[in-house]
Amino acid sequence: MIRVYCLVFALIGLFFGCSAQKLNLGTSSTYSDGAFHTTSAYIVDVPVSELNSILHEIYVGIQSEPTKNLKWLFKNLGHHSNVEDDLVMAEKGFFFDPETSKYLLKLAVAMKKGDDFMYFDVEGNLREAWINGKKNVKLTVTKKIKILNSACFSLTAMPQPEGKSLILVESDMSFGWFFNLFFTESRYRSVMEWRIQGLTMNIKKKAEGDTGPNY
Repeated sequence: MIRVYCLVFALIGLFFGCSAQKLNLGTSSTYSDGAFHTTSAYIVDVPVSELNSILHEIYVGIQSEPTKNLKWLFKNLGHHSNVEDDLVMAEKGFFFDPETSKYLLKLAVAMKKGDDFMYFDVEGNLREAWINGKKNVKLTVTKKIKILNSACFSLTAMPQPEGKSLILVESDMSFGWFFNLFFTESRYRSVMEWRIQGLTMNIKKKAEGDTGPNY
């Protein structure tokens, strides 16, 4: 069983139909038109070719059991020490068709530990592509479900001067009416935003070789 992982919710989700936003270093979120928009961008001290390889590793690893294949990506994202546990999620299965890019994630979700689980099939598209010369991995939800109206999770590697690169993580999420009551702006930041930032920093650390134990 795992806690809320920003990527896994992007797996539902997370990431889906991302909108263009002004790029600033750091992590920030806004709420508009019924959706939460988060941007997380950091300079990485490696050439963009090395960051491209990390994004490809994520693309391959996310195709089946991402929290098992990509333990380094989700390190320290299970629980925020300053926030009570609010949401519990368990992975129940994955399916990916490389010919159609169709992605199916089976989830069990409980509002808090001890509650009965609700089960959902999350359908989406998982794609790896070059966009304007930049490596991009994006997961987009294609079918509305009870807990999620729409979502997009996008990872982009950008070249920078002096042989450096930039990792950009963008997430758009619009929750179903029930979860929308749960995810106030402050709750979203305490449950989701810090995990998106942590995921971005884990990519940066992986690329720079600052992985530490258990990576």
